[in-house]
Amino acid sequence: MTRILTIGIVALAALFSFPATAQQLCGREGEEFCQQGYIYQCQRTGSELTPIYQNRKCEVNVPSLTGTWRGVGHQSPAGTGGSDYQVVMSINEGGGSIDYPSLGCGGSLTRLSGTATSAQYREHITYGKCIDGGSVSINLFQGRLAWTWIGQSAGQQYTVIAVLER
Repeated sequence: MTRILTIGIVALAALFSFPATAQQLCGREGEEFCQQGYIYQCQRTGSELTPIYQNRKCEVNVPSLTGTWRGVGHQSPAGTGGSDYQVVMSINEGGGSIDYPSLGCGGSLTRLSGTATSAQYREHITYGKCIDGGSVSINLFQGRLAWTWIGQSAGQQYTVIAVLER
């Protein structure tokens, strides 16, 4: 009888167990979070906070680089157009486009590598008179893009940094 009871308890524990990472999501009692498409609420069970299934669906917010991002870039050293100017970057799966409205130039972006939250591109200027062939690196952090451009003209290296938002 003891053996059957032990097997039953182990099976029940396996059935209702929750991944350790989800248990770590409980910071305070009453807190709710989305896990695998459903809401869980942190409740005290004995001396521990435990995520309890609430039978309510939720959307998992998956970070994405796709979309149009805008901001102001700061160039070092300053160019003929000054050191600060607008940057508009549109990203799709294979690459995207870049526009510098205040400089009157822009072009296409070819994705070289990346993940869901970061990527590297080669820039090709297709209109206007800006440095062609620069490399663009982006990192998504807290809903914003940390954006860096590096290029070279007449032996001089230029760097532009910006924070872009949707």
